[in-house]
Amino acid sequence: MKINSKVIIFVAISFMVTACSKVDPASQLELTKQMLEGKTWLLDYTITKTGANAVTKTYVGQSTYFINFLKDNSTKDSDGIVGVYSIKKMGNQLQIHVNAKTNGSNPVEYIYNIESVGSKELVVFYSTNTQTIKRYFSVR
Repeated sequence: MKINSKVIIFVAISFMVTACSKVDPASQLELTKQMLEGKTWLLDYTITKTGANAVTKTYVGQSTYFINFLKDNSTKDSDGIVGVYSIKKMGNQLQIHVNAKTNGSNPVEYIYNIESVGSKELVVFYSTNTQTIKRYFSVR
């Protein structure tokens, strides 16, 4: 009996897809943390969607907002906000939770939903009552 090479490739790809989709949640959180930490993430673009309208702003090549996620779970950004962060998974959504203080010691808490994260790119978003703001960061 001959086995078609296309069948072998299909079975191999199917196995890899199902095996990769069953990632241990704790491992997924740890891997996400490792991809974020120890880097300066510079804001490149923002997209603000209000209803059907979208406004894109570019910051490429400019001195702009940045955020650091440090290995000790602390964070600091260009606005002087300093605090701690954690990576959590709510349903199927990975999130960055930040509890921090401003320069004036005012508490600040925010949550970024992670759309994608790589070794040099990070895309996060959050929503208000009327808008969804997506931020594109890179490491240079």
